[in-house]
Amino acid sequence: MKKALVSLLVLAAGLGVARGELRLFNWADYIPEDVVAAFEKRYDARVIIDTFEAPEAMLAKLQAGGDAEYDVVVPPDYYVLEMARTGLIRELDHQKLPNLKNLAPEFQNPAYDPQNRHSIPYQWGTTGIAYDATAVKKPVDSWAVFFDPKQYAGPCFLLDEMRETIGAALKYLGYSLNDTDPAHLEAAKKLLIGAKRRCLGFAGGIEARSRLLSGDATVVHAYSGDIVQIQGEAPQVRYVVPKEGGTIWTDAVAITRRAPHPELAYAFLNFILEPKIAAAISNYNSYATPVAAALPYLDPALKENPAVFPPKAVRAKLEYIHDVGDAIRLYDRVWTELKSR
Repeated sequence: MKKALVSLLVLAAGLGVARGELRLFNWADYIPEDVVAAFEKRYDARVIIDTFEAPEAMLAKLQAGGDAEYDVVVPPDYYVLEMARTGLIRELDHQKLPNLKNLAPEFQNPAYDPQNRHSIPYQWGTTGIAYDATAVKKPVDSWAVFFDPKQYAGPCFLLDEMRETIGAALKYLGYSLNDTDPAHLEAAKKLLIGAKRRCLGFAGGIEARSRLLSGDATVVHAYSGDIVQIQGEAPQVRYVVPKEGGTIWTDAVAITRRAPHPELAYAFLNFILEPKIAAAISNYNSYATPVAAALPYLDPALKENPAVFPPKAVRAKLEYIHDVGDAIRLYDRVWTELKSR
């Protein structure tokens, strides 16, 4: 369902920013080439993109000096405060971001980054389960498909992201995604060890989607937009938020503390907040846009898709992942033990 709309955009003069090279560290397959080309044309710049599949890898690279290599990075919401606290990203000058006014009210003062001090929202979505309806005998509606051996529905993949995957086990057990009780996390670990034995392993969002399409897997832990993207060519693929609940998230865009080209980075952040640009990004990657002014330019099928814009009854079951402070060590220990089994 990828559609390049940038050819329809009015590329108004936005000069005044020095020519240069912008280095972007982003999730894989998350921004259309035409949007990048439009930015390069307007600012007479070159954009170089490196990608990651797991936020842990992104953070490790920045901590190893990448904050001086990249200008712009796209972390998940629950990483923003930690990255700001440890000095990996800078506080934003809102005077250089006049298009912040285009954001929907709920994204103008998010809990993960009050007053958007260190980031702007990029896309939002949910995390749930995708499955091949032609290969699975009955509809999937529960995390039990991973955690209950009796509900096993064929080859599966767990998402290769610590907080999402541990969070899925916690939700199945009836706890919060952000639970920090050691006993609850130990119970989640035991569930995940069993699931790992039954599944084919862990996969990033793009790999999980590919393995579902190829038939290597029949059930995968997945991000909403990754699955909506392929449903046009694979209508047998279903996406569901489990009855126990799942994750709602926002990916953010931030400027690294030691960005080599900060002015060009500000230009990029302001650019992706333009209504038609924001709509082009969503129409490409099938995630929801936080830019309210972009809604009139979205593909109607995207706007009407409940997997993209979940109804209130589904949203009531969703929870944001939060920064859990020092308790992150408990999660790290569970994840390390799980991966080593």
